[in-house]
Amino acid sequence: MLKEIKINNYALIDSIEMSFKPGMTSITGETGAGKSILLGGLSLVLGSRVDNSKIINKNIKCFVEAIFDTTEYNLKSFFELNSLDYERETILRREVIPSGKSRAFINDTPVNLDVLSKLGNTLIDIHSQNNNLSLLDNNFKYMILDSLANNEKLVLDYKNEYNDLKEIEKEIEKIEQNKLNLDEQSDYDKYLLKEFEGLNLEGINIDELKDQVKELDNLEETLTISVNVINEINNDEIGINDKLSFYIKEINKISENSSKLESFRKKFIEIKNDLTDLTSDYESYIENLESKDTKSNILKESLDSIYSLQNKHRVNSIYELIEIKNDLLKKIDDHKNFDNIISKLSLKREGIIKSLYTIANKLHNGREKAIPVFTEKMNNNFSDLGMENSKIKVDITKSKELLNNGNSLIDLLFKSNKGTGFNELKNIASGGEISRIMLSIKSILSKYKKLSAIIFDEIDSGVSGIVSSKVANLMYNMSKNMQVLTITHIPQVASKGDSHFKVFKHEDETRTVTNIKLLNKSDRVDEIAEMLSGKKLNKSAKELANQLLN
Repeated sequence: MLKEIKINNYALIDSIEMSFKPGMTSITGETGAGKSILLGGLSLVLGSRVDNSKIINKNIKCFVEAIFDTTEYNLKSFFELNSLDYERETILRREVIPSGKSRAFINDTPVNLDVLSKLGNTLIDIHSQNNNLSLLDNNFKYMILDSLANNEKLVLDYKNEYNDLKEIEKEIEKIEQNKLNLDEQSDYDKYLLKEFEGLNLEGINIDELKDQVKELDNLEETLTISVNVINEINNDEIGINDKLSFYIKEINKISENSSKLESFRKKFIEIKNDLTDLTSDYESYIENLESKDTKSNILKESLDSIYSLQNKHRVNSIYELIEIKNDLLKKIDDHKNFDNIISKLSLKREGIIKSLYTIANKLHNGREKAIPVFTEKMNNNFSDLGMENSKIKVDITKSKELLNNGNSLIDLLFKSNKGTGFNELKNIASGGEISRIMLSIKSILSKYKKLSAIIFDEIDSGVSGIVSSKVANLMYNMSKNMQVLTITHIPQVASKGDSHFKVFKHEDETRTVTNIKLLNKSDRVDEIAEMLSGKKLNKSAKELANQLLN
């Protein structure tokens, strides 16, 4: 419940503190006294937009602070989720500093307005005449039946999975669009990659390739000279090998004459062996070179291709070309993977849709079962509110498609007179009827939807006479289940309050200021008598006021 509210430097309010008790609290005052300012201040601490024109004194801070007793409400998970200290007495605070910037706090911890608003809306419901229009809002119809059917957990599960579905559908759409955009790019990437075909870049040493091409370009000259050299070495009569054999043979005759000659002989043998090995290697090289002659064009084409690719992609190394090739492969592979990704996401989407239909059907069944309970309670309330001939009816059918609140299609229908047919509320109900219908719905919801407090801002406007008493009784009965604060001009309603505040204005030398006073029994008699008869209090008005209070 709301225990206390403090408002400082807001509109015509300098400083106000109000303490509230359980049950029903009436707030009265003349038109223009500032009752709506109180409501505006409370709305501010619940996260509404700051209207800087309401800050009269720009030199000091404006703040609104509301203290709630949250003992009976399971809010620990909310506090843990938002990294807040949980206290049974929770303080919501909103400050507007002179620069116009606002700050929000929960138990002295700074929070953003979204967190403040979520907690505030969990604790208190502010209902004004403007809120009557929510009765015509489609989502409100679902909230009514879901509250009566105790569908809150199913609604939360459905909402979470429905959001997941929308995220996946958004992702699929994004990937499909990317795939479409990349189709032309992919064709070009494939064309670029084709230019790399036949080039084993990882196995190419560019310097060696250049040497091979240069070597083969001069193959004829190399073969001619090399054959002549080898022939000169191996010639049986005048070849170098033959001459070295002769030298060794001759030195062998005298090698025993000294150790030096023996060393010369060994050297000549080494030279002959080295020359034999060298010649053998040379011959192998020439043979291998001759076999490469057929690959000459292939090697030249490879080198030309490499130079062409380096020039086209503006790089200077094989390594950079390999990186470009790998990047092209990845792009093409990623493009191919789009279908796989879409397929996986589509499978996941189908699973969520299946789960959503299961939840939606449970929601629908619960709503169907809640309709007779709702219509019976509403029609009983209509009798109590002076609408004996009015009836409400709920039509519910199943949609083939999933909607953001299930697969139910709900129509809230109304008839106000005997002999007339049911029609949509917006087409048939008057403003006064809609106020009473909304009050009836709120009274029913108060038993099912856990709220610590509800504020009615002149919801009884447009009713009078015996209906006023019935409206008052309905509000009072609601206050047995929750705290009710009602801003009213109707004495019958004001008299039902367990507590009663009066809002009034007074003037000082420079300005008009709004203030508020908690009325005692005597004050209440005068206030209600004044509401009945105007400024001129008379004996009969006071007697009637006493009757209403007793």
